[in-house]
Amino acid sequence: MRPSLQGFIRQLEQQGELQRVPVAVRLEGELTAIVRRVSAGPAGGPALLFEQAGAAGQPVVANLFGSVKRMEAALGRGLAGLGDAFEALLETLPEVGLVDLGGQLNLHPALIRCRPVTIADPPCRELSYEKVDLLQLPFPQNWSRDGAVAGTGRYITLGQIFTAAPDGTAPNCGIYRCQIHDHRTLALRWRSGSGADQHHQLFKARQARMPLAIVLGGPPCLTLAAAWPLPAGLDELSFAGWLQGQPVGVTTCLHSPLQVPADAELVLEGFAEPDETLLEGPFGNHTGRYAAAGQAAKVTITRITRRASPIIPITVVGPPPQEDCWMMSGWERLLAALVRQLIPGVRDLCLPLPWVFRSSAVIALETSDPLQVRTIIRRLWQLPWFSTSRLLVLVDAAAVTPDNLLQVAWQVVNEADWQTDLVADVTGELLALDATRKQLGDLLEEGPIGRLVSERWKEYGLP
Repeated sequence: MRPSLQGFIRQLEQQGELQRVPVAVRLEGELTAIVRRVSAGPAGGPALLFEQAGAAGQPVVANLFGSVKRMEAALGRGLAGLGDAFEALLETLPEVGLVDLGGQLNLHPALIRCRPVTIADPPCRELSYEKVDLLQLPFPQNWSRDGAVAGTGRYITLGQIFTAAPDGTAPNCGIYRCQIHDHRTLALRWRSGSGADQHHQLFKARQARMPLAIVLGGPPCLTLAAAWPLPAGLDELSFAGWLQGQPVGVTTCLHSPLQVPADAELVLEGFAEPDETLLEGPFGNHTGRYAAAGQAAKVTITRITRRASPIIPITVVGPPPQEDCWMMSGWERLLAALVRQLIPGVRDLCLPLPWVFRSSAVIALETSDPLQVRTIIRRLWQLPWFSTSRLLVLVDAAAVTPDNLLQVAWQVVNEADWQTDLVADVTGELLALDATRKQLGDLLEEGPIGRLVSERWKEYGLP
C-alpha cells in the first residue's frame, strides 16, 4: 500500500499516538493554544485530530511528527538507522563534496530506483474546482498579530510548494511561509536563494508567470523531505521515495507539467506573478517574537483538486518545544552523516531542540588540539547548514556524548577558558565555543571498586 497521510493517521491511532478532539474549535488562536499545550507535554504529547475545525467543521490534524516515536513511525525505522543508511549511501559516492552533491545523489542507483511513478486515477483528484475560495479551507491563524499589515492572519503552515525551471527541469519541493490574503490570493515568502526563489527569478527574467502547486498531505516522508535543508539540487520526490523504501506515486498537474503526490489530501494549483508582490507578515516565529512584515511573491490560485473527504495537516510555529523541532531530529541524523564525510575529525553532532532553527549545534570531535579545533570551526562555518549559526559548541567525543546536554553543560563550564576558547568569525556574528581542552588535574575515577559494586548490585537490594 502506498504511504499517505490518512494511512499514517490510522497507524498512529492504532499505536495510541493520536488523540481526537470531537468538539468545534476556532481557527483563530484556539486551535493553536491547544496544540501548544499538548506539544509541551512529556515527549511531545500525542498527535491531534480536530474533527470540527473552523466554521465549516472540517477535519484538521496537528502535531503529527511531534515526538521521536512518531518520527520513527513516519520513517519506518529508528533515527540512528536513518543516519547509518544515509552514511552508507554517501560512502558509495565517488567523492563527497559540496559541489553538485545533490546531483550525485540523484544519479545514485538507490535513488534512481525510487524515482516517482505516475498513478492513474489519483485520490488527490477525486474532486476539482476552478471556483476558488481559500477562506473556506481550515487554515489557522496561530498568533493574534499574524498578517496584521495586510490580508488575513491565516497561514498555510505545512504546504509543500512544488516548482520547476521554465524548461521543466530541476524540480523543487519546499515548505515556505504562505499567508492567505483573500479568497484566491496568497503571499508566498520563500527564502532568498532557495530552489523556489531561483525558479521564480528565471520566470521573472522572461516576464512570465511561474506555475506552482501547494500540496497538503501525501506521503509523510515527502513532508519531511520538503522541510529539511537537503543538499542543493537533490530531488525531494526521489529522496522521499528512498526514505520510505518505495517510489512516491505522482500525478501531473492540470495547469502545468509539475508532478505532485497522487495521494495528497488537497492540491492548490496557481501561478506566482512575475512583477507583483504582496506584504506578508508579521509572523509569529520560533524565536518567540514576530518576524517583521516584508514583500513576498503574489500567488494566484486558479484551481483546487482534492480528495472527497480530505484531512488538512497544519503545524504551529512558536517557541519550542514544537512539532517542527522534532521534525528536525531526522535531519540531525542526516546532517551528522554528511558532516562526518565532509570534515574529518567530526564524530557526531546534536541539534538541541531550542537551538535547531538557529543553525546551532553541539559537535563532538576526535581531537582536542586547539589549532585543529579552530580549523574545524572555520570549515563548519563554510557549510551551508552552519553559515548562519549563532553558536557551535565543540566537545571531546571521548568525554561527552553531544546529545547529553547535562553532560555538555558540565563540560562547558568546567573546561572552557573564556579568554581563549570563545571564537568569533570576522563579522562577529558567528560564535563557537571550544570546550574540548582538558584543565590540569587528574580525572575522578571509581577504579576497581566500580567493578565490585557492579558485581554486587543485586545484593544491595537497590533498584
